[in-house]
Amino acid sequence: MVMRILSWLGIIIPAVTLLIALPTLFATGGGAGMVLGNAAEAGWVLVLIALAIAPVRTIGGKAVAGAWFAGFFGVLSLATLIARPVVNRLGADSVFAVAIWAPVTEELAKLLPVALFLLLAIRSSRARPSAGDALLFGATVGAGFAVYENTLYARAFGGFGGNPPLSLLVPTLQSDGSMLVGGHLVYTGLTAFGLGAALAYRRRHRLIWLAAPLGFAVSVTEHITANALSFAEPPAWAGITQILTLDGYLSTLLLVAGVAAVAIVERRSLRRVGLAATGIRETLRPKRELLAGRAAALAYVQCGPQTSEVRS
Repeated sequence: MVMRILSWLGIIIPAVTLLIALPTLFATGGGAGMVLGNAAEAGWVLVLIALAIAPVRTIGGKAVAGAWFAGFFGVLSLATLIARPVVNRLGADSVFAVAIWAPVTEELAKLLPVALFLLLAIRSSRARPSAGDALLFGATVGAGFAVYENTLYARAFGGFGGNPPLSLLVPTLQSDGSMLVGGHLVYTGLTAFGLGAALAYRRRHRLIWLAAPLGFAVSVTEHITANALSFAEPPAWAGITQILTLDGYLSTLLLVAGVAAVAIVERRSLRRVGLAATGIRETLRPKRELLAGRAAALAYVQCGPQTSEVRS
């Protein structure tokens, strides 16, 4: 009971704080239309991800809301605290400060709540999250971070028509004229998916651990490249990393592939261990018992038959 109250307070307090701060955010972020439009476009991506992974989702709405507020309030402040002294010291024209230090520290800061969530969630061999849970949690952290950052700079996302056809799925994508910029939602979602798959399925697949460093490497490389190309005279290596990241399309394509893999592979895994498919209502608004049953089934899939029996 005490933990439930604390979990609700962890959502209510930042929600109230956000509501109180809205007039200031609207004034800073270019108006209510721009700020709310950014939030709606980020929310659209999260809704699509949540729908795609709905049959294997084990986390509830409070966890997703907590991820949003963590990215919106905590992670951006932490990343700024780490990056600003170096940028101030070396100057805004420093390639190292702007194109290397800032992207790397931001990606690491956004990964902190994801890593904490996963380390706490995989302690048990009786109930485990899906890789889709990690992806949704990470994308939500990145979305909160991106919306607040855009508010501070009074800028908008690319929009649904900005970079078709991918922008129909991910309207938060932007283009700087030379490459597609996946942005924080895509970068953190991809990194979280790689880390989640590596931790959850390390007992089942010998090489799955590579998903974590590869996801992080792609996200950081694209972030570094986008920042490097923002200089009037970009460094020579930026042209090479731009090619390696397929002009910035690589992270977005991998994220879409990750969502598809979760929707297909993990759903089939649950069916193989006897967890019956649920109806539309149960899929969209699952009860706590259903989420617990999925978590138990996923534990069996990830850890093997030494776990307790699956609750269907």
